[in-house]
Amino acid sequence: MTKRILILLTILVAQSIPAVAQSREKDLDRWLDRDLIPYVRQQLIVHPRFKNETVMFVVLRDNTPASVSNALAISLRDRILAAAVATPGVAVGWQQGRSGSLMDAQPQDCKLDDVHYYIGVELTQKLDSSYAVNVRALDLEDRNWVTGFGKRWHGKLSTTQRQAMRQSRIDETFLGARDVPFTLSQTDLLAAHLAHELSCAMQKRVSDEYVVAADLREPTAEGLQGTVELISNNLAGRQALTLSNDEKRTNAVLSGKAHQIDGVLFQYWLTITPQDAEDDVAALGASAYVILPDTPTVAAPEPGPDTPPATTPVTPTPASISVPNAGKDALISPLQLASPASFSDCKDGSVAIRDASYMSGVRPCSLLTTKAQADSIVFFLEHQANHGLVRLAGPECRSRTTARIARKGELVRFPVAKTSTARQNWSETFDWQLDPQFDTFYAVVITDAQVARRVANHMDELPLRCSASIRPGLEDDALREWLSDFAMLTARSSKHVDWRALSVKNVL
Repeated sequence: MTKRILILLTILVAQSIPAVAQSREKDLDRWLDRDLIPYVRQQLIVHPRFKNETVMFVVLRDNTPASVSNALAISLRDRILAAAVATPGVAVGWQQGRSGSLMDAQPQDCKLDDVHYYIGVELTQKLDSSYAVNVRALDLEDRNWVTGFGKRWHGKLSTTQRQAMRQSRIDETFLGARDVPFTLSQTDLLAAHLAHELSCAMQKRVSDEYVVAADLREPTAEGLQGTVELISNNLAGRQALTLSNDEKRTNAVLSGKAHQIDGVLFQYWLTITPQDAEDDVAALGASAYVILPDTPTVAAPEPGPDTPPATTPVTPTPASISVPNAGKDALISPLQLASPASFSDCKDGSVAIRDASYMSGVRPCSLLTTKAQADSIVFFLEHQANHGLVRLAGPECRSRTTARIARKGELVRFPVAKTSTARQNWSETFDWQLDPQFDTFYAVVITDAQVARRVANHMDELPLRCSASIRPGLEDDALREWLSDFAMLTARSSKHVDWRALSVKNVL
């Protein structure tokens, strides 16, 4: 009898273990409020890696920040984010840490643009229909997970939570990116976003005083009328510049233009350009993607005896890739083209260029010129019209990417194959087009050696041009992929990277 009782008790205890374990398992909301949020708030203050650093909170998918996720994951992220924003001493990236809305942001928020860490929330479903939440921190500079930081939950979701997980949501942290464009109902956010980008760029140009006239006459895409005026009001409110209608006082022009990328996807460029070549202010630019409705088409009338001849269709704007910074930090002055004063000015050009000069007696090159505003490393590229993107090299014709070392205040002159230097035939551009109409030269400038090595490794993938002859460059899908990766590389190291570009109508 005693033996039977003992066996029965053993069976009852064994059957009760799963039930006890299940009852002790915290549900997701309780874990978030009682465990995760207090842990994250404490770690952001006491962990040495986060001291004096700016963080952003993202949803992860496959270890990568996701611009589109689900309602439950974004809700979890937002609750942690709200707690962090309310924690004294924690610096949250401007796009997330703003109070109220974008319209409330102040100029001092510029210091919060330099994000060093992502706090990532990853929600996954397991094969046994359970779910897991994993919270980790990613060092954006080293591309490594932060050791000593992390929390994990595993369990069941409620019916409401499972429904939320099935609802797709965009992460507004990434508004303005190619895969999360603004819509016409968000033109106020678009205006504030671009005003923030430009005001921060101007804040770094402490020696420049911008007195700007807003160009309100330039044709604007349907739905974006008034955007430039709205942006100018935002900029004036930030005290980033002075607006004036007096042409005698102004030294720059604020303008905006939408370029069609693909179907209803457009890239809206906001630029501040010097009014005259003599004006001593830097050109600045900022861009964001936006969805615009299709332009209604009118059916063409049936041709008849009095039908006028058909007009030539308007050529669509070439597709382009948005690469951050375009003079934002003004690490170098705008590129210009000049003729060499003597043969010695072309001495840094390729052997082929120099040899041609000695044989023909003609000055063999043109000069790309710029002035370094900081100690930096400069790379030169050329997008040959109809022949693709190439990297430019010096006389050694090295297979590895080479760069120029420039000291602050130094005039940098880089010889290129002879081209038009007439001022009316070249102009600054803020585009990395996939198929430009004219030859385009780029100077990519970097102030950090480690970042420069990463950029050089990426540029090694480009074909090399080191003579006066055109060389087949990177084109089409391969070019799009290279530029997209370059844009991500630039974005991750934005405080160390700047670039300038020059479009040249070669009429030689």
